[in-house]
Amino acid sequence: MKYLRLFESFEDIKEICKKYDIRNYSINPDRSIDVDEDVNLHNLGLEKLPIKFNKVNGYFYCRNNKLTSLEGSPVEVNGGFFCSDNNLTSFEYAPKIIRGSFSCSDNNIKTFEYFPSFVKGEFWCTYNPIYKVWRLFRDT
Repeated sequence: MKYLRLFESFEDIKEICKKYDIRNYSINPDRSIDVDEDVNLHNLGLEKLPIKFNKVNGYFYCRNNKLTSLEGSPVEVNGGFFCSDNNLTSFEYAPKIIRGSFSCSDNNIKTFEYFPSFVKGEFWCTYNPIYKVWRLFRDT
């Protein structure tokens, strides 16, 4: 599956949204999309996110795939962001603002570099190399 680039047409973006049942969205001039409900991309065998997201006014589910990067993730999520059970090694491209919970468990994340600047809800990172560091920090 190809990842949409900035030069893809609006029609291509609409087709991708239809394929993945993404509704109530608007396309921005930079070809990213804003979505006014949940985005459910979990358990689809994705190696890359199929489209570039900007803001999601719901939950964003991309867990249980084969993602190696969060490139294309929303910049801002007004619900939770769930990317557990992938092949991620970094928080690079993770949303900057998550107004709900954040779950990244069962990946291979080793550092807090690129961690979101704001997470309002709970944070889960078990079964990652950083989990031990997080527990030490949390328990002090």
